[in-house]
Amino acid sequence: MLSRFFIEHPRFALVICVVMVLTGIISLSRLPVAEYPEITPPQIYVSASYTGASADVVMQTVAIPLEDQINGVDDLLYFTSTCGNDGDYTCTVTFRSGTDPDIAMVNLQNAVKRAEAKLPSEVTQTGISVEQRGNDILAMFAFLTDGTSINLAELDNYINANVKDAVTRLEGVSSADLMSSKEYAMRIWLDPLRMAGLNLSTADITSAIEEQNIQAAAGSVGTENSNQYVNYKLNVQGRLKTAEEFGNIVLRRDADGSVIFLKDVARVGIGSQSYTGKSVFDGREAVSMAIYRTPESNALATVRRVKSELDTWAKRFPAGVSYEIGYDPTEFISVSMAEIVTTIVSALLLVVLITWLFLQDWRATLVPAIAIPIALLGTFPFMLMLDYSINVLTMFGLILVIGSLCDDAIVVVENCQALMEREGLPPKQAAIKCMSQITGAIIATTLVTVACYVPLAFYGGMVGNIYIQFAMTMCISLCLSTVVAMVLSPVLCACMLRKPDGKAPVIFRPVNAVLDCSRGIYLFFVKLLVRRGILTLLLFGGMLAATYFLYGRTKSSFLPQEDKGMIICDITLPNSASQARTDAVIEEFRKSIQDIPGIRSTLLISGNSMINASGENAGMGFIRLAHWDERKTPETQINAIIQEIRKRTQHITEARIICFVPPAIMGLGVTGGVTFELCGIGGIDNTELSDTAKRFAMELSSDPRVMYATTSYNADTPQIYLDIDRKKAESLGLTAGKIFSALQSSFASIYVNDFTMAGQNYEVKIQSSASDRQSLNNVYSLQIPNSSGEMVPLSSVGTLRYTVGPNQIMRFNKMNCAEMNAAAAPGVSSSELMKLIENFRLPENYHVEWTGMSYQEKQNEGQIVFLMVLAMVFAYLFLVAQYESWAIPVPVMLTVATALLGALLGLWFCGTSAGAKLGLSDSSTLSIYAQLGMVMLIGLTAKNAILMVEFSKQERENGKSVFEAAVNGANLRYRAVLMTAWSFLFGVFPLVVASGAGAGSRQAIGITTFSGMLLATLVGIIFTPALYAVCQRIREWLKTKLFRQPRQHCMEDSP
Repeated sequence: MLSRFFIEHPRFALVICVVMVLTGIISLSRLPVAEYPEITPPQIYVSASYTGASADVVMQTVAIPLEDQINGVDDLLYFTSTCGNDGDYTCTVTFRSGTDPDIAMVNLQNAVKRAEAKLPSEVTQTGISVEQRGNDILAMFAFLTDGTSINLAELDNYINANVKDAVTRLEGVSSADLMSSKEYAMRIWLDPLRMAGLNLSTADITSAIEEQNIQAAAGSVGTENSNQYVNYKLNVQGRLKTAEEFGNIVLRRDADGSVIFLKDVARVGIGSQSYTGKSVFDGREAVSMAIYRTPESNALATVRRVKSELDTWAKRFPAGVSYEIGYDPTEFISVSMAEIVTTIVSALLLVVLITWLFLQDWRATLVPAIAIPIALLGTFPFMLMLDYSINVLTMFGLILVIGSLCDDAIVVVENCQALMEREGLPPKQAAIKCMSQITGAIIATTLVTVACYVPLAFYGGMVGNIYIQFAMTMCISLCLSTVVAMVLSPVLCACMLRKPDGKAPVIFRPVNAVLDCSRGIYLFFVKLLVRRGILTLLLFGGMLAATYFLYGRTKSSFLPQEDKGMIICDITLPNSASQARTDAVIEEFRKSIQDIPGIRSTLLISGNSMINASGENAGMGFIRLAHWDERKTPETQINAIIQEIRKRTQHITEARIICFVPPAIMGLGVTGGVTFELCGIGGIDNTELSDTAKRFAMELSSDPRVMYATTSYNADTPQIYLDIDRKKAESLGLTAGKIFSALQSSFASIYVNDFTMAGQNYEVKIQSSASDRQSLNNVYSLQIPNSSGEMVPLSSVGTLRYTVGPNQIMRFNKMNCAEMNAAAAPGVSSSELMKLIENFRLPENYHVEWTGMSYQEKQNEGQIVFLMVLAMVFAYLFLVAQYESWAIPVPVMLTVATALLGALLGLWFCGTSAGAKLGLSDSSTLSIYAQLGMVMLIGLTAKNAILMVEFSKQERENGKSVFEAAVNGANLRYRAVLMTAWSFLFGVFPLVVASGAGAGSRQAIGITTFSGMLLATLVGIIFTPALYAVCQRIREWLKTKLFRQPRQHCMEDSP
């Protein structure tokens, strides 16, 4: 026997455990820390720009060619794209979970390369970006200046030229983008009237700039043996450097010798690449920088590296420059992990305390107290080998397993003490005999618990990754606790235990009195049910019916809502609203919310949006809340703050303001709530799609179960349409290409080439002056050179009319769509909201496609029943193999129903008014965490039932009647079962009363396991011997009838 060897060689056992502890400590220091493992599907971001193009033109010339090639990429899950009126095209390609992001990147780059031949030259000239990043922001930083050394424009360029590049080089950072493009550019503001008077076109100016602002490789003098003594490098000025040099570009030399320079028809100066966008941090104008991470990078480690780099640069900043954190979701990770560590310590202390109250011997208590940390620390080397991290899932596994880790050690100690007391054996002999009796039961209980998690290995996708890390951590710890129970626990019992004197200390007498009283009550009900098999079956059937009824009434969700310490706001003005109007509304918004309790800082940005197309009418805000320890009162909770923001800003009727929380898992969308696409099949008109989406959102919002529903799509943006008389244009010597080129260069900001300044390359851009592109008259008066060199006004070949069109065109898997977002009202689960959306009657050729977190929730829908059944089947098969019987494991598995009923009752209670008063309403749904808890309850409940059934089986084999065997098993194992059960209950109790960061997930899994185990302890242990008696009688009756074998003590089944 293995245990006997270690009892006789205690130092060997001690060395093994010391090695486990040391390797655990070393591994713990090397394990990365994260909120979740890398479970999100890989995302790759494709972007391009077609300056001056409308959304419709971008779709036709950029989106369709690219997406035709993207659509066939291997392991593609889905892709969404946006074509904006500012000429920008963005596409987020999502791959199946488990796809190698590097391989996906290569395949996508090849697809983009194949499409380049069909793209406009203006697009390929500026380049097509393919990055391993999603569209969610990892962090936001605001840079401020007091104006003592540099102004805001200079700060923008300082950050862009120095800090941005340094941050982008960091490990884990995909890109760093400035929210306002104030980067330097050589701006050439054209004067159309002077150009027309001098018979110059924009094409003439562009050609002159390209010819004279060009870098040249002039070669060398004296090289390649042309001079035997010396050689020189020949240098010339190619690229121009100053505005004066650009102004002196020669456009034309006339026959009379006169020269026309660029400065004669344009105003040249150093300006900004773009004049849209403005950032305000706590009322001070700032330069904001967004950080995006690579798909496989650790968010917490990446942000720490960024902060460290910024701290280094802060020492080099010009005088008066500083930076602040505007958005940092990793703060939630750090605080929640600290809370989890506190929970682990609390659970460990409570388990040891309960064990001491039951064992009533400090020597005996030391055995499980030593076994628990050894098993916990021993888990970390395996986590390191499996490339796991210290995350919410693995930590939950360790918290929940604490109550079970002591079970094996408690069983060893309790049985060893009983042998010393009943048979008078010395500690060493008692330990040897103890292990010969219970080694099989210990292994069986561990195998049954591990078997419950085997089905999780077959669950693929993102949810499967969530399940498997949780399950593997628990299984490793449980297996190690079994090893410790067989190696170290008997050694400690042999060396430390003393023969009980039979007298309990005074402080334990109340505990013993309660236990004795409860034992009497317990045995009364056990005997009642063991005698009456039909009553047992009726009560058990009623319990199954109640379980089925409650399961049908229990709401489901993907993940519980968390207070992440951040609120994100989207501010949208009417289409075509100017930048000045947007800035005014954002300032009014800031003043309205600045004194709300619980708000730490605000970062407001105009010209950009989280859920809508970027533009002058768009804005977004990052509201950072105070630390969770400072927000204990009801009015400072995140939902209360959101309601207060809505109340204080409802007077701002000029804009639509939506407040939402970040998604539960980074990388799955940019907003919380339910996200989906309203897709149209075939040639759906933009106006029709917009009207359908708005009507859909309005009808959803009117439902009391919906807090809000919104769409970012609209097709009522005021626009101007130019009708060109092509026949007349041809007769006047004008081609469509010349007309479009003239329009683009005048009314769009056209990139020509680059110039170098202060060691950086900047763009050269031409555009008409502001006064020459402010009305329709400027369009009509545009002069276009014909084939004869004469200037023809646009009004002679075209007419203008007002129209409306989309500000952006969105596509999902090559279908035009409207992106929509909805949030459930308090007390309504996300699954209810999704069913409401799916049941909505849509017009023909329209349907709903789920994205982000909602897509994963839909994939997980209804899987819990399959997992539960499979877990019970695996556990049953392991027990069959252990007992060599198909019938004996049946009562063990039937007892699981009490735990499942308890879990559902716990969720039901959280949804009542009493649960709401206790702050548990967010934990009333069957989320992934609750599902994990229910799967875990199968093993835990079966583990306790095995202890009773195992002993009852031995009693029956020794000749006792079924009644005596069942009652004796219940009586002798009552204290041990109660001790292990209450140890687990107190181990998970800190999860039930959790508060602060990450409390939602801790409560969700804690309430399920606590309530399930509580009912299994109070009621399940009564049904276990009763169900054993029923099954044993049926088994023996069948043997008598089918195999003609005499029943053992058949007349002794009842006293």
